[in-house]
Parts: sequence; structure tokens; C-alpha cells
Amino acid sequence: MFKTLRKNLNSVRDDLYKYLVVFIIIVSFIVWSFSFMFALTWIDKPFSGFLFYNNLVISNITIDDSILDNNQKIRTNSDKVIAINGEKVSSPDDVYNIVNKYDVGTPLDYSILRGEEIFEYTAPTINFNIGHFISIFFVIYLIGLLYLVIGVSVYFLRPLLDSSKIFFMFCACIGLWFIDYFDSQSTYIFSKISNLGFIFAPTFVIYLATVFPQNRLLNINRYLILSPFFALSLALFLLNIDFFNDLNRWLAINKLHWGYTILGSLVLSVSSLNTYLTTNIRLEKQRSQVVLTGSIIGLLLPSLLLVLTSFLGLNIPIGIIALFLIVFPASIAYSILKHKLFDIEVIIKKALVYGFLTGLLGGIIAITIITFNLFLASYGGWRNPAFFIILSAFLAVALSPLQNKIQTFIDLVFFRKKFDYRKTVEEISFTMTSLLNPYELNQKILDTIEKTIFSKNNYLFIYDETEKTYKQYSESNNLSTEQNSINEDNGLIILLKKFKNEVFFEDISIEDKFREHKPDLEMIFKRYEAFIVMPMFVKEKLIGVLSLGEKKSDLSYTSEDLELLRTLANQSAIAIENALAFKLVEDYAKKLEETNIELRETQAQLIQSEKMSAIGQLAAGIAHEIRNPLNIIEGARYYLSHLLSKDQKTDSVNEYLDYIKQEVERTNRFIGSLLKFSKSEAARFELVDINSTLENTLILLKKQISDGDVNAIRIFDDNLPSIFGDTNQLWQVFVNIIMNAIQAMPEGGDLTIKTNRNGQDSIWISFKDTGIGMDKEDLSKIFDPFFTKKDAGTGLGLSISYSIIESHHGNIKVESEKGVGTDFTIELPLDQK
Repeated sequence: MFKTLRKNLNSVRDDLYKYLVVFIIIVSFIVWSFSFMFALTWIDKPFSGFLFYNNLVISNITIDDSILDNNQKIRTNSDKVIAINGEKVSSPDDVYNIVNKYDVGTPLDYSILRGEEIFEYTAPTINFNIGHFISIFFVIYLIGLLYLVIGVSVYFLRPLLDSSKIFFMFCACIGLWFIDYFDSQSTYIFSKISNLGFIFAPTFVIYLATVFPQNRLLNINRYLILSPFFALSLALFLLNIDFFNDLNRWLAINKLHWGYTILGSLVLSVSSLNTYLTTNIRLEKQRSQVVLTGSIIGLLLPSLLLVLTSFLGLNIPIGIIALFLIVFPASIAYSILKHKLFDIEVIIKKALVYGFLTGLLGGIIAITIITFNLFLASYGGWRNPAFFIILSAFLAVALSPLQNKIQTFIDLVFFRKKFDYRKTVEEISFTMTSLLNPYELNQKILDTIEKTIFSKNNYLFIYDETEKTYKQYSESNNLSTEQNSINEDNGLIILLKKFKNEVFFEDISIEDKFREHKPDLEMIFKRYEAFIVMPMFVKEKLIGVLSLGEKKSDLSYTSEDLELLRTLANQSAIAIENALAFKLVEDYAKKLEETNIELRETQAQLIQSEKMSAIGQLAAGIAHEIRNPLNIIEGARYYLSHLLSKDQKTDSVNEYLDYIKQEVERTNRFIGSLLKFSKSEAARFELVDINSTLENTLILLKKQISDGDVNAIRIFDDNLPSIFGDTNQLWQVFVNIIMNAIQAMPEGGDLTIKTNRNGQDSIWISFKDTGIGMDKEDLSKIFDPFFTKKDAGTGLGLSISYSIIESHHGNIKVESEKGVGTDFTIELPLDQK
């Protein structure tokens, strides 16, 4: 509730202030117009040579300098005209009527009152011409007009700033005083308005010192603090009116006001100096430099000169003094409006460079003249044409290198920096075209900025299409995951896209266009300790954001720095886009290659599956066809063995009958294997502990392992989870693989069996032997039925194992090197439903 009420009150106050501004502008326009017209009426009229106020006190506007010589001892702002040619005068009209009676050039006797004394002064009347109009009216009038224009411009450009409002009131006071300065000493139409502006100007200077360049009344009621000063100005204004015709009191009040004017100038100068010495904020330090210079040159110095002219008889034309006053509003307006004061450093630097250069050249020319006079005096010395030829040649050859040397010296001594702008741009341009790796490119950009601009806390954010964020690229990334990216909907990104221009930390509080997104901006600037944020555009796309902190040297950014940063940002944006495009192509190529490999593996698995299915069907048919005649043969053998008598069953007959029986049984076992391969039994899935199954398998094959002199090494994962599978079928697979490994190591060796978890989805079992290995061309055939290179064996073991693992939705792979060994790896899923 209180916030809403406060907001409404502030809004009403701003509206009232706008009406006040409009009213002052209207009054100023009226005073400006009529003052000019009244001044024009003075042209070609008789004139006494000096002007005076409405109370007949002589002002400091004079035409004839002899009026102020030491013999006559006329004092401006002190002496009062009381009679002309013996006729008493009590008003300016009396003076004009007397002067107009006489022709131009007629001497007039003036009776002058100073304190309690009266003395006579004689001076001829003169003609008020266009030259007088310009010298004593138009120059001051124009300066007053400039004050008003500057004050109004600053207010309407920054209407919400307290400094703009106070500065406008000060400019209005000085502007009205100067515009009506001639009128207040000639026709007196707007003299009270002029006097009002003159008297209240110091109060607004003191008020300005409390809020600019540093706000010194953050949580204090400034009106309570400043009310005595406003009361003082009001009192001086009323006393000036009340005692206007009392010479001694009026002079005392006038002196008091001039003292107040100097006090106001000192307050602003001291405030600016204190800000410069104490603040750690770069913008306030820059502003204080400008304001201090402007207040001393454009306010304090003119005030002192006016006091010396008014009270000590110092003869300085008021028009010349007024010229100094232009410096003050220009400096304040520049500080308020152009809050990024880059060019101040450049101006100072150029002034130093050309100051050094001028002094050096002056010394060289002086030495050259002395040298010519010493050695070529008989030939005319420095007037000899050879002097000018040599000097011109020297200047043509040495001036540019000399300037560059001085520039380098100034940079290193006064600004502690040195970088070749052109060389830097050329180097970064070459780098942009030679680097295609985004990470290397981004690091090169940051390194270049750090080495040339000497800034710290530099970060580069590149747009990520997939996540719709600007991600940070930095090798020294000490930020958390949440901190190393800027969302696309962040206020900073919105403003960068909208205005397509850099944003400074000071912009947040000063620029009206940033107020809506002020929290987002403050968060980003504080998080990255940023001083300036630079956008990186390619066409209309914001591809990146460059964040820079303050300089390591604690110096300010210059316009040269800003120009270099813009160039780097533009070129870097194009190079980054090219690098990202190249990376995208690389990623697509890599992904395509991985897809092709997966496709080939899948195709090989499909072919293997189809092959196994076809062979299985063939095996089932063959087994059926062979088993029928085998049954007949076995039946015939059995019949013969019972039909023959004991005498007929000789040893050879029994031997053949036994041989037939053995071969029939062996063939039946082979057919059983074929049938088991072609038509596997339905798997009975249950939770299987792989480690236990392997242990049982090794116990079962303990004799074979021992006889083969094989060292079985177990590396089991104790935390290996159980899987769903058929224990008997998996046992059969393990037996097959272990027996193959034993047979592959006829001289003995190591068999390493490992188990481990493969992520969250599967486990793997590895069987690695140190046997004879296999040829590469055989690796693609080992799971084919009947493929074997062993003297004894059917070639169905690994084919059956392949089918079992496939029925478990797993995968079996083999790697082998001739003479080194073979490694079988089985991968089985955890979630087998």
C-alpha cells in the first residue's frame, strides 16, 4: 500500500515539475524576446558610456575603458550617480532625459556619490552603435540563451534524474540572469526576474553538489538539509528589493550574495574533488574529473573575476568573463548525458600528445635558429632560405615518427597500456580464418581481449540450439553449472536483440529503456563481475555474448577500446558460426559413421539369425530322415544278435555288432545335438546369480582345468546384480566357452573371467585366454554351425551358445589375435521380462 502511495506521489511530483519546466520555458521565451527588442532600441541613441542599475548605481557594463582609470577612480557596483550638469537625478528616466538633450560628443558633468563623499566626473556622450550592441549585449545574451537550451535539453533527455532537474533549475537561473543582464541595467522591464535567477543560482549549485556526481543524501531528507540555503536565497532576494534604494545596505547585501556565489562554486568543486579521491566507482570518478574541471574553469574562476571587477576595480570586460561560464554547463551536461565518458581519456591523451609535441618542436625550432645565428650569421642567420628548407625537411620527415613516439610514451607513462589497433585486428582476422575448432577459437578470442584491452573476468557465451541457452566457453570456468549459461528469455538477451548494441553496467540505472529488465541485468552483471556486455551478431541472429570486467590497470575503457571490441565481436561472430557449422558437419559425419557401423552389425546379426534359422530347419529335416534308417539298422543289429547261435557269434561277429551299435549311438547323439540346436526348449526365466553360476561351472570343469594346466583367474564384481535368465542354458554357454579356451591352450596358460555392471541397463562377462588365438578371417565364422578347425568336434557349441544369448536378448562378441589369445564378451540385460 505504502509503495503504491509513494509511487503515485512521485508520479504527481514529476508531473508538477513538468508543468513548472513548461512555465519557466514560457517565461524565458517572453524575457528573451522582449530583451532583444528593447536592446535594439538603443542603437543610434546618445549614451553616457556606462550603464547603471535602477537605483542609479553604476554597473560593470562600460564602453570607454578610461571611465575606470585610476585618476577618476570610478568604481562599478559601488558609485551612484546623483546629478548631471548640476541637475539632480532620482531615476534612470531623469538620466536619459538629460543625456538626450545633448548632441553626441558633448561633455557632461556627473556628480558621483561614494559612501558619504561626492566627487565630479566629466565624460562626453557617445553614440550607441552596432559594435556596442554586440560587445555589451549580444555576447552575454547569447551565453544566457545557451544556458537555457542546455538545461532544457538535458532535462528532456533525462527527465527522471534528480541531477537533470536540479541542473535545469540552475541553467534557468543563470539563463534568465544573462538574457536580461542588459535590460536590468537599461530598461528595467524584467529586472526582478533577472535578479531572482541571479540570487537563487548558488542554492541550486549547492543542491547539485549533493546529488552529482555522487548522491550524498541517500537516506536523508534532502529538502530538510537544503531548506536553509533556499531560505537564505529568498531572504537575499527580499532584502535586495527592500533596501534597493538604501545604497550602503544594498551594497552590503550585494557583497553577501557574491560571497554566497563563491561559496556555492567552492562546494561543488570540493564535492567533485572528494568524489574523485574517495569513490571506487569508475563512472563517478570520471564524472568528478569533468565536473571538477568545469566547476573551477566555468564557475569558480568567473565568480572570482566578477567579484574582483565589481568591488576591486579590476578592468575585465564582462563579455570575456561570461565566455568562461560556458564551460560549466557544457561539462555538467556532458557528464549527465554521455555517462560512458570514453572520449575524456582520449581528449586528455591528445592534449598531452600535442602539448608535448608543440613544446618539443618549439624547442627544436629555437635551437635551430640559435645554431643558424651562431654559424651562419654572415649569411643572414635564420632568415637565410636554407633555414626554412632544412626546417621543412625535418618536419616532413620527423614529425609523424615523433608524434608516434610521443604517443607511445604518453600511453605507457600516463595510461599504462599499449596495443597496435591495426595489428591486433589483422592477427585476429587471420586467426579467425585458420581455426575451426570452437573451443580453440573461443579461447583465442578471450586471450586476445585480455592481452590488448587488459580486462579481467572475461567470458564468452555461445548460443546452443538444442538447449536454447547461451553457454559459457572458458577454460578457467570457476562457475557452477547453473551459472555458466544465460537463458534465451533473460532480460539481457531480449535487450541485446532489440537494440543490437553493447550494454554498460551504468546503463542499468540511468537508461530508461533498461528499467523493465533491471533485475535480470543486475543479476548477470554481478554474477560475472561484468563492466560491459557486447553482443555478437551474424546478420540478425545473436550468436554470442561477450562479457568483460573492469581493466586490470583500473583505468577506464576508451573509445578506441570500444571500437576494437566491436570489430572483434563482429569478426568473431562470423568465425564462431563457421566453426559451429563445421563442428555440426563433423558431428553428423561421426554420427553417420556410427550409424553405419551399427547397421552393419545389425545386418550381420540378422544374417546370422536367418542363417541359424535356416540351418536349424535343415538340421531338423536331416535328423528326422537319418534317424529312421538308424532305427532300422539298430533293429536289424538287435535281431541278428539274438538270431545267431552262440557258435555263430564269433569274436569278429560280436566285434562288428558292437561297432554297429557304437556308431548308431554316436550318430543318435549327434542327431540329438542337431535337434537341440534347431528346436531349443522354451527358456525358463528366473533370477540368476551370474557369479554363482560361473563358480559352479568352474567347479564342474575343475578336472579339465587342472589337466590342461590352466590358471583360472576370477575378477568378479561383488555388487553385480542378479538378472532374469535360464540357469541351465547360461551354464551350457559358459561350459562351451571355457572348454574352447582350455583346448586353445594346449601348453597351459591363464584364463581370466571378469564380471561387471555396464551402466544401469546391463552386465557383461568376459572370458580372456592366453591361447593360440584365431585368424582374423575366421572371426566372422565362429558362430556358424559346423564351423570348426579342431580335429574332434561338431562345430555346434558356439552356434548353440549364440542362439541362447540371443534368446536372452543379449549380445556375444569375440576379439582374438593370433599367438596372443582370445576374448569372449557376453552382455546381458538387467530388465529381462
